[in-house]
Amino acid sequence: MWNPPGSSDRGCRAPGSRLARRVALGAFTLIELLVVIAVIAILVALLLPALSAAKEAGRSARCLGNLRQIGLGLQMYVEDTQAYPVFSFDQNGAMINLGVWSTLLVPYVKQDWTNQLYRCPSYSGLTLAGNDIAVPLGSYGYNANGVQFALSPLGLGGYPTEPGNTNSLKSISGSSVVAPADMIELGDANLMWVFPAILKTLYGIIGPVSYSGYARLDITSRDTTQNPGFSARAAILAAQQQRHRGRYNVMFCDGHSERPAEPKLFEKTDPGLARWNNDHLPHRDLLTR
Repeated sequence: MWNPPGSSDRGCRAPGSRLARRVALGAFTLIELLVVIAVIAILVALLLPALSAAKEAGRSARCLGNLRQIGLGLQMYVEDTQAYPVFSFDQNGAMINLGVWSTLLVPYVKQDWTNQLYRCPSYSGLTLAGNDIAVPLGSYGYNANGVQFALSPLGLGGYPTEPGNTNSLKSISGSSVVAPADMIELGDANLMWVFPAILKTLYGIIGPVSYSGYARLDITSRDTTQNPGFSARAAILAAQQQRHRGRYNVMFCDGHSERPAEPKLFEKTDPGLARWNNDHLPHRDLLTR
């Protein structure tokens, strides 16, 4: 049919022709959009763990870099003094104020306990300097005691030669370490339950509950927090799992590092226990549990 110029031909088009053209041009239906969204969600769910693992690998590498620098400072200290730094806090309650091990390393690493060197990027607890009545809180710990609960001749932190005399702390000589390549020196600290009353009494600050390290890497204290009867056990286990996915970054007396899983680091075999003691013997009888 002829149409005059300027007249509309809309009336001659088949109903739905405009929609048909849009579909022909590649428009998505609602079902197709929902399928695409579901596929994207699945891909994101698959990629997030890998991304999280990659981020943690980077944080762990930075942590190991910190520990290697601290370990190098320790080696230089031992070379200069022929002894390991003392640990100024006796677990049994005797306060021996001769300097925390990290303080003695300041001339070698040029940083103190509250500086960046002593902060693991995967650690979420408190970082506080120690004082006359309290041990420092923070990322890293020193093998001060060996397998014994208190300061002893077995670790690296020294021991009191006269019971009750806090000025009789004797340091451990470098030559006392029988197997430097198989003795734990320092690493990620054990985590403990730190609650507001402790912060107020010992550190003079007000703060929340945290799960913090206490400048010591110690098998007997770790066993205490793993005891099913310990009230904060579940929270401490969760915090340890979050830090390096349940692994510990550890330095040895010869300067090499390892990343053992927690059960491996704290295993109770004779070779495993010997790694804590400078005489390279297990001393199983000194374990608290």
